[in-house]
Order: sequence, then structure tokens, then C-alpha cells
Amino acid sequence: MTESKKIVRPWMRVIIAFIIMLCILSLVFYIYNHWSVNSKTQTSDNAYVKGDLSYITSKVSGYVVKVNVVDNQQVKAGQVLAEIDQTDYLSDVDQAKAKIAGIEASQHELEEKIKLAKEQINISKAEISAAEATRNRANNYLKRTENLVGIGGISKSEYDKAVEDQVGQTANLNVAQVKIRESEQNIHVLQAQRATLTASLAAAQANLTQAENNLKATKLVAPRDGSIVSRKIHEGEYVTAAKSLMVVAPSSNLWIEANLKETQLSKLAAGDNVYFTVDAIPSKKFCGTLQSISRSSGSDLALLPADNATGNFTKIVRRFPVKIIFDPKQQGMENLAIGMSVVVDLKANTQGKVCK
Repeated sequence: MTESKKIVRPWMRVIIAFIIMLCILSLVFYIYNHWSVNSKTQTSDNAYVKGDLSYITSKVSGYVVKVNVVDNQQVKAGQVLAEIDQTDYLSDVDQAKAKIAGIEASQHELEEKIKLAKEQINISKAEISAAEATRNRANNYLKRTENLVGIGGISKSEYDKAVEDQVGQTANLNVAQVKIRESEQNIHVLQAQRATLTASLAAAQANLTQAENNLKATKLVAPRDGSIVSRKIHEGEYVTAAKSLMVVAPSSNLWIEANLKETQLSKLAAGDNVYFTVDAIPSKKFCGTLQSISRSSGSDLALLPADNATGNFTKIVRRFPVKIIFDPKQQGMENLAIGMSVVVDLKANTQGKVCK
């Protein structure tokens, strides 16, 4: 008896093999995803050493007369890195000081004029008192002569002289009163000039401060400890204000920025311990602490953020930056530099535990 055998076509074998392979890959992906989400250790090699770079720019323009540093040189905070020709800025300071001296001299002269005007007022007041007394005597004499001339006690010429004297004394009193008003008005004018000079002095002092600041800015100093990178300044060249001349890379206060998948964040929290290795120092393992997790994904902070409202949609796992700090006293930390690649292992639920 001959048994009939089923013939398996070649194309069916390919389909079966493809289905088996697809099932295996799906199983592997599921296991890996489940492990990565639920594992207490979250690992990422999308991490780099970060720090605040200090870009050294010139506040003033001028020719560079001295450069005191070279690339990769270690510098201290306050160290003079380069110097710009001070000639023009020294002249600006001298001019500002001379202008202040001129204004102060004018103020002194003005105060003397005000004193003189006030003394003139006192003199005018004395003159008015004297003129009033003389006029009063002239008025009294005129009244007596009016009575006498009517009865022939004095001549008509004497009466006319009394009238003339009374008119003259009244005129003298009016002149004295006009003089005192002129002196008072003169004081008002001088006081207005004083206010103008005071404002001019304040402006001149501000100009002096600016000139001194510009003079001080001819010396470019390091804002912090670090090393010189990207030096673009040379002796003899002309630099303009706001031009970037060099960068100071800090040697302390560094941190690590790791970009974790959103599926890795569920069990992590600030304060968790972090162990990391640096590609440039592969034999050394360091310890740090998860300080914070960004409230925005990296893609939303991009120059051109993704827009999923149009076209076909493909879900992509977003990455969120996290900041990791570390104790700089660990051995080997002095060799870290901004931009170095790092592999981090973040330990969930380890807040408050000593990182060793």
C-alpha cells in the first residue's frame, strides 16, 4: 500500500519561515520593552557631559596689544586674558574729568554771584529804609510849607523847593524798590542756572563713569576658573564690540544631560542614584544623583518641532532630558570635559541611599 505524501510548495516554506521569524522578533521586542519599562535600572547611552560655557566678547572696539593665553590653557577667575589699546579710552576719561572740573568751577562762580545778589538785596533794603525816612521828612516839611505859604509865613520859592524835594525823595524811593525787585529776579535767574549746572554735572559724572568702564573693559578677564578653547584673538588685529574672541570651558560645576525615553521615566524620580561611565575614561565608574526631569521633550524644544496634526501619523517614543549631578571630588573627575559621551545607569527607588 502506497502512502500519499503531501507536497509542500517552496513558497509556502518562505511564508512559514517569515511568520515564525516575525513571531520571534515580536516576542523579543515585547520582552525587551517589558524589561526596560519595569526594570529598576534604566540605561541610556544618549548622555553627555554639560557645563556653562563662558563666551568672552569685547565690550569696546580697538587694536589688540596683548594676548596672554593660548588654547587649552588653564586660567583662574579674574585673570587678564587679553588687552586692547587704551589710548583713546584714557583720553575719554581725561575729557570727562576736565568737563566735570569746568562745571564745578562754573557752579562756584554762580554761588558767588548768588551771594552778591543777596548782598545787593540787603543794600537795597537799607536804601529803601533811608529813602522812606527822607521822603517822610519831605512830606512833613511840604505840609508845613503849605500851611505857611497860605499865611505868608514863607515865600513861594521856598514852597516850590519843598515840593521839588518831596517829588525827588519819592522818586529815590521808587528807584530803590525797583533795584530790590531786579536783585530778586536776578537771584531767580541764577538759581535756574544752578539747576542747569547741577543736571550738567550729573550727566558729566555719568559720562565719566561710562568712560572709566570702557577703559576697564579694554582688559578682558576670565569670569571663572576653566580652560581656554576656541581662541580667535591675535595681537595686532582690530576687534569690534560684541565679537566673540574666545571661550572659557569650566573645570567645575559640570553635570550630565541624559535623554531618556518617555517609557523609562515611570519609576524614576529626583534623588535617585545614578552610576555612569565616560567613554574617554572607560576603566572608571562614577556615581551621581538624578537632580531633575525636564517638563518638555527634546523634540518640542527643537527649532522645527514635529507637527502630528497633518499627514500620516507614526508614533515615535519621545525623549526627555534629565539632569544628573555628581560629586566633583571623585577621583578622575578632573579629566571630564564638556561634550564627552556618557553611559548612565539610573537606579529607581534609591532616594536617600548612599551612592557608592
